[in-house]
Amino acid sequence: LRKTNITLMWVLPLLLCSLTACSALNRERLVYDEQDTQIGIQHDPSTHSSPPTIVNSHPAQLSKEEIRILLGSVQVSGWSGTIGGFLRDPTPIPLLKEDELNRVAKPLAFALSQAGPEERVFFSVPNLAVPYNDDRTAGSLFVRGPYLHVILQDHTAFVRTDTGGGEDYKDPRETKGMHLWLTRPAQAASLSPAETPAWGPFEKVHISMKVQDVLAARASFPIAAQAPQPVLPAQGAPPVRPPQPAPAPQTQPMAKGSSGAPAPAESAEDLRLMLRELSAANLELRGRLKDQAQDMQSLKEELAKLKQELTDSKAKAKPRRKPTQPQQ
Repeated sequence: LRKTNITLMWVLPLLLCSLTACSALNRERLVYDEQDTQIGIQHDPSTHSSPPTIVNSHPAQLSKEEIRILLGSVQVSGWSGTIGGFLRDPTPIPLLKEDELNRVAKPLAFALSQAGPEERVFFSVPNLAVPYNDDRTAGSLFVRGPYLHVILQDHTAFVRTDTGGGEDYKDPRETKGMHLWLTRPAQAASLSPAETPAWGPFEKVHISMKVQDVLAARASFPIAAQAPQPVLPAQGAPPVRPPQPAPAPQTQPMAKGSSGAPAPAESAEDLRLMLRELSAANLELRGRLKDQAQDMQSLKEELAKLKQELTDSKAKAKPRRKPTQPQQ
């Protein structure tokens, strides 16, 4: 009995500490809950699994307009079900529409200013076009050093794969083939291993951006004037690049070099860079189209082979009729 009491004296405090730690990890607090849109603050598990020196740069001071620019630069691609993703390449669409950005920009900026070093901000936005739909655009974000990290768990534009009913329809591993992008000229950040957060097992859809670089890029190229994304044409047609908007006229005089000749404007180099990137994307799309044509030809040959085998099997199975004997 004495040994049992001693054991309980050691085990009970450990259990209480574990329960306290778990409740701290799961603690969430809402800062905005209106019209079925929720924004709040939660514990960031990537700080828990990282060394103690790695924490988030919170409270973060980002304005409402800066949040609009940063999240307005993010696009998402995906598909509804596995069949749709197999038949065609997904086309990127804005992560948040204009009316959704108008709704969440201010509360997100406030939440980041209230979050602690080991916390992140989560958001859950319903489909405003279909208010009674259960699908939501949900994710989280946090600032760490010069980077803003965005995680996406779900999006209203893509329907989960129907597994035939049951609770597995809401499987957290179902990512709908989603992928996050940044609109040009903004670019996603390339993180070193030391800068990469310890993503959770279900946090496979994420993107990182350098805040000041994206803000500077968007200042030169507003979101409304961004170049349209190249799209895949119909089967058998050559890739077609959408028409590009005409560059705005230069208002600043060109600087002169040592010879007195005017130097080209800085935006000309940016335009050349965009043209090179679009050309590379066009070549990549041509390669994908060629691969798809080869796959389609292989499928046609396989189908013809199966049809021939089916015809041969039917011919073998058909009984031969005996010739009739002439009557005497």
